Amino acid sequence: MSLVRKLLIAAALMITALLLTACSDGQEAVSDAQTQTTEDTFKIFRTDVTESSLLWESGETPDESFGKIEQVRKVLDELASTPRDKEMKKLLPGSVTMDSAYFGRDGQLIISFSKSYNSLPTVTELLLRAGYVKTLCQLGFVDYVEFYVEETPLILRGEVIPGLMKQTDFIDNTGNTTYFRQEVELTLYFVKSSEKMLGSGIYIVTYDGSSSYEELVSRLLVRGPEEGDTEFIPTLPEGTVINKITSSDGIVYVDVNEEFLNYRENIGEELTVYSLVNSLCELQGIMKVQITVNGTTRKAFEKYGQGGFIERRPDLIASEKAGEADG
Repeated sequence: MSLVRKLLIAAALMITALLLTACSDGQEAVSDAQTQTTEDTFKIFRTDVTESSLLWESGETPDESFGKIEQVRKVLDELASTPRDKEMKKLLPGSVTMDSAYFGRDGQLIISFSKSYNSLPTVTELLLRAGYVKTLCQLGFVDYVEFYVEETPLILRGEVIPGLMKQTDFIDNTGNTTYFRQEVELTLYFVKSSEKMLGSGIYIVTYDGSSSYEELVSRLLVRGPEEGDTEFIPTLPEGTVINKITSSDGIVYVDVNEEFLNYRENIGEELTVYSLVNSLCELQGIMKVQITVNGTTRKAFEKYGQGGFIERRPDLIASEKAGEADG
């Protein structure tokens, strides 16, 4: 190979290396610019069209020359507007109105909604709350947001009061879905090992909003008392599956598989039924429970309530006991 050819090849390799380095630096610069742009963007949060995840689109940063409440109202107007992206929906359904916005004595921003807010499905309510908090807390003077319904602090089912909420209460994953985690107290009824009666346990669990409180209670009952808890024994029969659980107008409708009928030894039908009923009736607004087996009503349950609608039985409860469980 001639010296000239060697020099040409070397020069070509050097130019290629320089171009690759330049491209790499350029890509990093673009990436950094995109990151900076995202960080500087004022985000208006929305839901996807299926109302199952939280998304955002860019909004207008409020003019800081305006007063605080004026800036808040500007953001609230954007939240209430129709998204530009047709793959998104606004957070607030047409059935709910936002009545007022003001600052509380602790400096939190209070947003008050109409009474119909209480009828929102669990996931819809969660995403609405997450979207409003994450959007409004971008304002430098808003550290906490609190939700009211008709001038009364919001109470979720199960008597959970969200109270002061901040951005970090709502956790994003890489798929743009926002999760909410919160500790809640649930009262569950298992059979006391020392006597043939129900005992109440207060279980502290982590709630992420992905299911209803009724589902959470039923799952914990199926799982049974915490390992090492000698005070209680499992109540629901082994192999019990909750096929479906819904609630409407103060009534929980529970459909179970046939294993539910294989009552545990020394527990029997009555304590099994009321372990489930009493636990569910501890939830706010729940007055009765109807139990079906694989979609079919059972006459055996009708003796506990007219038409199979069973109310809480406090006379079957021996005593209170507080415990903890990780959910």
